[in-house]
Amino acid sequence: MSISDVLFLTILSIFLAQSECHNILAVCNIPSKSLHLAAVSMVEILAEKGHNVTLVTAYECNEKQKNFTHVFLKDTAEVNEKRFANYFDFDLNPYQILYIFEQLGIENSRTTFEDRAFKKLLNSQQKFDLLIVDTLYSASLLYLSEYYNIPVILYTSLDSGYATNPYVGNPAPPSYVPHVMKYYSSEMSFFQRLDNALISLVGELLLNLYALPGHDEVVKSFFPEAPDINEYSHKASVLLMNSDVAITEATPKTPGMVYIGGFHIKENKPLPEDIKHIMDNAKDGVILFSLGSNIKSSQMPRSRVQEILQVFSKLKQVVIWKWEEEDLPGKPTNVVVKKWLPQNEILAHKNIKLFITHGGQHSILETVFYGVPCVSLSVFMDQASNSFRAVNLGFAEWIRYEEFTPEKFENAIRKTLTDPRYTEMAKKRSKIMRDKPITPRETIAFWVDYVVNHKGANHLKVAALKLSWYQYLLLDVVAFIVIFLFLLVCFIRSVIKYMLSSFCKKKLKEKNH
Repeated sequence: MSISDVLFLTILSIFLAQSECHNILAVCNIPSKSLHLAAVSMVEILAEKGHNVTLVTAYECNEKQKNFTHVFLKDTAEVNEKRFANYFDFDLNPYQILYIFEQLGIENSRTTFEDRAFKKLLNSQQKFDLLIVDTLYSASLLYLSEYYNIPVILYTSLDSGYATNPYVGNPAPPSYVPHVMKYYSSEMSFFQRLDNALISLVGELLLNLYALPGHDEVVKSFFPEAPDINEYSHKASVLLMNSDVAITEATPKTPGMVYIGGFHIKENKPLPEDIKHIMDNAKDGVILFSLGSNIKSSQMPRSRVQEILQVFSKLKQVVIWKWEEEDLPGKPTNVVVKKWLPQNEILAHKNIKLFITHGGQHSILETVFYGVPCVSLSVFMDQASNSFRAVNLGFAEWIRYEEFTPEKFENAIRKTLTDPRYTEMAKKRSKIMRDKPITPRETIAFWVDYVVNHKGANHLKVAALKLSWYQYLLLDVVAFIVIFLFLLVCFIRSVIKYMLSSFCKKKLKEKNH
């Protein structure tokens, strides 16, 4: 064989290896529009790489792309419309949120397995090579890896936390790793550590004593032959995290935990002409106001809307507000409302000065990526902890929705607009986020191939997954040491007692003689 033949075969083998495609099933049944949009972005990336991807979500999808099939859980969507009506009505403490959302997760999973479209997919005899699943309140979906006998990759819209750590054996000492429901830094006071430890313990108990048994019951009600959930809940070796070191503090990560924060961001997309005209001609700059995909500004009480408009009327900047109704009565001339906004493209524009956000993970990632300072108006769930970290990192001001006053809101806006340190820190964080050897989109494609090619990549799993809870906490070792020391003390005490008794008897005997 000539050298040219060898070279040709080598190039051909490389090409074939790179063009290998897989059949991938991605499931995100969580009733969150932002998570649905992120899931769509992920499967688009994989479809572009040549993989055949089937995406299952509870929202309609109009994407038309080669290699991409969408399964719409219409029945699940209809039920969720009643469960999640208005996020401004949520007035719950962190412990209530943990319980209620675990409960809703079990109910939502049951609805998913009952969904006609989902049943049709399961009965179709379609074959897959890989499962990608978001396990947030959806642990029962992990059974699909058993059903299809395929490896699984976990995805989370957050950083590592109580909803993902147990599945990959990741340590999260509450002494310095804040719980997602608490807005603490890694340097906590004694009482903060006490509070953080308590909610972490409650979360673990809820997961192991309520959530996992509940999801196990759901699975077995549809698949009586299914093994116990503990036999497949630790099957994943890789967790893709929609987070980044630029927006969070350093915490422990197992080898298979991978940052992909910002994978949904597509640069250099043109703005719609109407919005472009507004932004190009805003001589004092533009402020973007959006509460994300799930929270609707139009559902706020009208009194609160008027307070916000009153603050906006005092500003010289143009305010573009994502408002879900046709019009906003009483809006000042510097306020423009749109039902839908191309958030990424607006944040990329040179005239953007400030982003007023709800503090959702995707919005924080986007504002950091483009180096735009923000004011966060957090409403529920992880938005408070996201906002707290943004303040700590120096590129944001933060107001909790329930503590809103027009004075606080105006002061936060003016402070962020006039103090150059906010913009400087936003750009510094942007530089950190962009400084990567490969893009988040390429990272996703790499790890999908890696897990499939290595049959699940079990070599990335930590041994903690094989330990029971008391072994992991070394309670058996502690018990052994305590019992050993107790027996040793008893033995020494007995020996001393015996020696003293013998000595006394000897002395008594000598005295009698």
